[in-house]
Amino acid sequence: METATNVNPPRKSKKKAWLIAGAAAVVVLGGLGTAYAKYDLFKSAKTIYLQAEAESMMKFSSDASKAYGEYQDYMKPYLEKPVHSTTELSDIALDATIPDPQAQKILDMLGKAKLVMQSNIDEQKNQQSGNLEVHLQDKKLATLEYFMNDTVMGFKLPEFYSKYAYMDLKDRDALKEKLGGEELPKRFVSYSDLNEAINFNQDELKTVMTPYALLYADSIKDSQVSIKKDVSFSEEGLKADAREITVTFNAQEGAALTKQIAEKAKADQKLFDLIYSRYHNVATLMLDSGYKVEEISKEEFKKNYEQAFDDIIKDTEDTDAKSTDQLRMVVLVDSDHQILSRKLLLDEKEKKDQLVYSSVSYDKGAETFYRYALHNLSDQQNGEMSFTYRATEEKDKTKGKFSILMKETDQPILDLSTTFETTKQDKKTTGNYDFALVVADEYSSDPVALTGNVTVNETKTDNGVDSDGTVKVNFSNPTPDMPKGFSFKLKSKAEFGKALEIPAMTADNSINFAKVTDQQMMEAQQEVMQNADKFMNENAELVQQFMTP
Repeated sequence: METATNVNPPRKSKKKAWLIAGAAAVVVLGGLGTAYAKYDLFKSAKTIYLQAEAESMMKFSSDASKAYGEYQDYMKPYLEKPVHSTTELSDIALDATIPDPQAQKILDMLGKAKLVMQSNIDEQKNQQSGNLEVHLQDKKLATLEYFMNDTVMGFKLPEFYSKYAYMDLKDRDALKEKLGGEELPKRFVSYSDLNEAINFNQDELKTVMTPYALLYADSIKDSQVSIKKDVSFSEEGLKADAREITVTFNAQEGAALTKQIAEKAKADQKLFDLIYSRYHNVATLMLDSGYKVEEISKEEFKKNYEQAFDDIIKDTEDTDAKSTDQLRMVVLVDSDHQILSRKLLLDEKEKKDQLVYSSVSYDKGAETFYRYALHNLSDQQNGEMSFTYRATEEKDKTKGKFSILMKETDQPILDLSTTFETTKQDKKTTGNYDFALVVADEYSSDPVALTGNVTVNETKTDNGVDSDGTVKVNFSNPTPDMPKGFSFKLKSKAEFGKALEIPAMTADNSINFAKVTDQQMMEAQQEVMQNADKFMNENAELVQQFMTP
């Protein structure tokens, strides 16, 4: 299955320069909120355009900050406190007709089965433990216990063996010699470790990007910007009065802007430090943890960094001085100076109006609508990679739809669409999600297609979160050996601040994979065999059901 969507395949060096210029123009606008706050009167087409960019980016920054803040508030208790959670999966049902009676018995048993997961996680101490229980006909059948910290990982199957089996990364040399395989790390890297290594604040990014916004704005001449008034914006039933502003870059102007940005970035120590410091942090974390990674020196990183911009500069210098090609950015702006839509269009000698990028951003009253799309220059009709979100708020209720689409031909590589309805009342949130998914199949001309529904009810408690829900999935074109669908129920409870304890490993309660002796292995095998016989006898009725045709 081809999974890489070649959205913008450059056919010649000048097209590469155009696409770089277009991408750079969109990215560096992030600092315009600061750069153009000094304008009080906006009269020319250029200043009207710059104000619209500034206002829109300030709103985007505000919305992004709000969303990130909400995410941090949600994740904070999970990262700062120990979390104990219980998850129960039950009422498993498969919609299938199986000719084999033994297989059908297994399907019938699934409806009476239940999986219960106990989990304890302490991100601050990089520790976790828990167990997975299998229940059948209201009887606990088997349990898997596990634990893990930054250097030790172990498990136990108490119905079959009384001791933990574990490995300690401090014994990694002995483990490699005994078990073979690749070299193990010194410690396990956690989510918190990686988050700390790459984290940066918004002010840091804003400080770095604002000079590029100024450079972009200063490079634009009045002659490059035109405006058309009394234009209508209309997308999926949403309408607004707007002005159409077109910013045009001919071949020379596009190359000049790209060259200025590349030259500035090449010499920008703050930008280099922002990028290199995160690379160095991650590389150091992985090396200190014993993972096999090769970190290049700061000098070599700097050399590669500068070479990347030198290549861009060289591409701009190869631009044909007589070229009539141009890049156009067309934006629709409302009376509040918000950009409602944006298109990047490439005009070449033989091909006009080639759509490179398009977006819609509408947020008024109860209506919110966003769409961002990259378009394939080789197939304008079918090639697309897009994300779409639309929502309508009514008091405590939100209804909407979001979708992700990736395609190179008329058949999608990925097509996911979900309609949803959520309700928030005090500490309770309910959600209903209907989805449809189409994924290209590497081994068949027919894609994998399914539909389904997910319901979720979540209630915040004084020290945690309780939730329950259902999942239903139906296959659109099942083969004879596939089920038509399946469903199950989920129930979970999370408690914050509940202390976590990792069991101490001793000779009496555990065996170490790195140091286990032949005698210990023989004793373990004997105990497992005895307990397996005991398990079969205690569950003889269940075993008999599977054995009887």
